[in-house]
Amino acid sequence: MNPPSRNKRERRNAGWIWLFFLCLLIPLHLWFPELGTGALDDSYSASASGKKAFFLLLELESYNTERNRVPISVFLQTLDYDETLCLLGPARYPNPQEWSAILSWVEEGGHLVITANHDHPEFEIDALNISVKYLDETERENLPVVESEKKGTEDESEDKQKDLDSSDLLSLLNDQHSLLDGQATTVFPDAPSIIWQTNAQVISESGQKLISVGETQQAIRQMHGEGVIVVAASSKIFSNQSMIDGGSVPAFRLIESAEAPDYFVVDESLNASGTSKVVALLIDPTFRPLTIQLLITLLIFGWWHSTRFGPVLTSHILPRHNIVSHTDNVGNLHFKNGNGRALLYSYLKQLFTELHLRRFRGKEHRVIDPIARRMKTDPEKIAAFLKHVSQLSKSKKIKRHQMGDLIRRLAEIRQAARHGKQQG
Repeated sequence: MNPPSRNKRERRNAGWIWLFFLCLLIPLHLWFPELGTGALDDSYSASASGKKAFFLLLELESYNTERNRVPISVFLQTLDYDETLCLLGPARYPNPQEWSAILSWVEEGGHLVITANHDHPEFEIDALNISVKYLDETERENLPVVESEKKGTEDESEDKQKDLDSSDLLSLLNDQHSLLDGQATTVFPDAPSIIWQTNAQVISESGQKLISVGETQQAIRQMHGEGVIVVAASSKIFSNQSMIDGGSVPAFRLIESAEAPDYFVVDESLNASGTSKVVALLIDPTFRPLTIQLLITLLIFGWWHSTRFGPVLTSHILPRHNIVSHTDNVGNLHFKNGNGRALLYSYLKQLFTELHLRRFRGKEHRVIDPIARRMKTDPEKIAAFLKHVSQLSKSKKIKRHQMGDLIRRLAEIRQAARHGKQQG
């Protein structure tokens, strides 16, 4: 048995590749990696920096917890005053128009919790004289960090000093704004001391201090009209990793400080509008199933057009005809045309070519006499017949039966001429 050819083996291997990618796409309905330009620390994310575990905790501990993806300025028009709006490390902070709507809602009795995003923690609430800013170099050095963290920081400082000449300015700025694990004190009776990750501080003169690390305020509460605002310099306490490390109690107590412990709304509109949508829109949780189905459809379509399924189809190309079939078809076309002039003209021209009558012009009897002897007829009759046929071939139309009789008599002359050549 001959082994399969190289092309067949390559097609067979290509089929396994298509099947492999199809098997990779189907499980994405159940689990999808954290990819794209979207926020990786929102309440949908199950990564270490995400807040999905904390959102599930709110659902368990409260009467009602929901997400909001509608623009805040529109959503606040339907939000009750006994609910707590949570902006937990948003990808972007509210713009002036949104801040005006939020503060008006709080002033009438609403409850707001906003925490800084550690990638860009600086923001201001001008109407309340509250701001969040990066820790300066002195404050970072005086921050009471955890012992293991302090030792690691000292070692890193020595390494930085050695490699300072080779590091660029951008990496140096990133190191200055990196997160530190500080030993924080709180006003919560069941969590008086916690580990607090931060790279910023809250600046407020009239706010009540809730969490502090050394001399820096990390979370404050401030009244505004009939409502309450809670501002924190870090959102790491709400991360999935913090929930694993035991940060669920202080995180929930910080949310409770807004004094509306029963109804919570976790805003995702700022995460959705604060990230690039070139790719993130396709892998957004709302459109993700549709994107996966579209990819599967395109993959199957590509597989279908690159690989043959089933047996080879029979060829629709007919075999070549022989000369007899070709002659029959030509005869049928002339018969349907009803005019035999063209066929008679072609036959007569071929006969004159074979008899070489043009070479014997004026001496045609030298060609016609031998043919007349073989046919046992008068040469003048043959010459007159050929002249008559030549005149008919130049007419416009000849009937089929007349053409048949003339070609038959021409064939006899042709046969007599060939008989003479064979004898010669």
